[in-house]
Amino acid sequence: RSMELDVRAMAATDAKVFFLTNPNAPTGVSFPLEHIEAALQAIDGLLVVDEAYVDFGGETAIPLLKDYENLIVVRTFSKSYGLAGMRVGFALASEGIISMLDRVRDAYNLDRVAQSAALAAFEDVEYFETQRQKVVATREATLSELNKLGWFTYPSAANLLFTEPKNGAGESGADVAASLFEFLKSKRVLVRYFPKHPLTCSFIRVSIGTDAEMEAFLTAVNAWLTNA
Repeated sequence: RSMELDVRAMAATDAKVFFLTNPNAPTGVSFPLEHIEAALQAIDGLLVVDEAYVDFGGETAIPLLKDYENLIVVRTFSKSYGLAGMRVGFALASEGIISMLDRVRDAYNLDRVAQSAALAAFEDVEYFETQRQKVVATREATLSELNKLGWFTYPSAANLLFTEPKNGAGESGADVAASLFEFLKSKRVLVRYFPKHPLTCSFIRVSIGTDAEMEAFLTAVNAWLTNA
C-alpha cells in the first residue's frame, strides 16, 4: 500500500523524461516537495510534474523551478477551475525549456473563447476559493463516512477518494470491488474501477461531487452492503 516516490528506481533507469502526477491519480496521494527535489537531483533528465489536482491540497513544485532547470510543472483548468470542456492548460519551466516548447507547439493551439474563459476563471479568485473549499469539505465528510464502514482509503489531496470496499461480511478484493462497481452503475451512480492491475483491482475511485451527489453515493453503498 506504500505510495512513496521510488527515487532510487528513477535514478537507476536511463530514461531522459519522467512524468509524475502530484497529487497522484487515481489514489489522490500527494508526494512531499522534498521527495520531488530528491528526484530532480537523482535523475539525468527532465521531470514533468502534472499538478492537475494540486489546488485540492497538494504541495506545488513551482518553488523548485528557480533551482532546477530540468523541471517542468504543468497545470490544467479542467479540475479546480471546472473548465474541462475548454481543454486549457499551461506549463511553467525555465526560459530555455519554454522557448523550445513554444517552437514546437501548434500555431493556433488554443482558441480565443477558451483563452477568455480561462482568464476569467483565473481572475475570479473569490469564487475559485469558495468552490475549492466546498470540494475539500465534501471530500473529508465522505472520507469520514467511508472510515466508519472500515474501508481503507488513501489520504487524498485531490478531488477524489481511492477506497477499498468491504462487503457485508467484511471481505475485500477484486470480486468485491467489481460487485460494488456494477451495483452502483445499476443505480446510476458512476465511479471508476481499474480491474487490470493488482494494485488497483480491489479499489474504486470516487470523484467528489456536490453534497447531494455524495449522499446518493453513500445511500447506494449502504443498499449494496445490505444485499452483498
